[in-house]
Amino acid sequence: MIPFFGCAFRRSFALGLLALFPASLLAASVPARRKQEPMRQMLVVKSADGKVIANGEDSASADGNRIHSDLVFHFLDGSLDEQITDFTQDGDFHLIYDRHVQKGPSFPTPLDLAVDMSSSTVTWHELKAGKDKVYSTHMALPGDLANGLVPLLAENVPPGSSGFQVSWIAIAIRPLLVSLTIQPDPGADPANDPPHAHRLLLHPELHGMMWAMASAFGKKPADLHFVVSGDPLPSFLRLVGPFYQGGPVWTVESLGPEMPMTP
Repeated sequence: MIPFFGCAFRRSFALGLLALFPASLLAASVPARRKQEPMRQMLVVKSADGKVIANGEDSASADGNRIHSDLVFHFLDGSLDEQITDFTQDGDFHLIYDRHVQKGPSFPTPLDLAVDMSSSTVTWHELKAGKDKVYSTHMALPGDLANGLVPLLAENVPPGSSGFQVSWIAIAIRPLLVSLTIQPDPGADPANDPPHAHRLLLHPELHGMMWAMASAFGKKPADLHFVVSGDPLPSFLRLVGPFYQGGPVWTVESLGPEMPMTP
């Protein structure tokens, strides 16, 4: 549902991480406890001082077993953040395709990253000398890849669970595979949340030399904080964190319950 990790790291940091990611960190697919139904939900983005800076819409539709999700934020300064994701959810969640675009004054480094699971291809754009350069590479993409799915996966953390780990592709100089842990948030403040809401922490997992290099360059990815409503139908309520690496902390809020889509 919500966009994350529009990363722009220094070249030496990025190339070092690409060589150091341990395959043992990859996890299994996430069971679909709460499946995505066709719906439409309105969202708002606020700055740290509480001012509205963007309006958003999250929608999902079904074509047989394939779910199509479109999340778009229109910023008051003309910026755009849009993520289009296709996936299946029979038993487990499986990503098919994801494309995430960030552009405009709110995003110092434009992002255009696409992941195609069927061809194991990752495509990204770079702006060089005023020209848009398109690159692609083949990668061994794990079955638990969560690009475009993280908030939905957060809704699927069972009450009382310690959480789970998934994989994520960010863009540095080249695509970078990292792992994310979605777990209960130990530092959550429930004062403004509805009763029985689940407060979750999305934590990027860096290990060994990855952690050391990130610390040295001051590029450790920030945590994200979710609030999800409780049963019987868990749904997104709020997200607090940056939209891109090193960005300001923004708050995304739902403007109401998800509305079923009508034909």
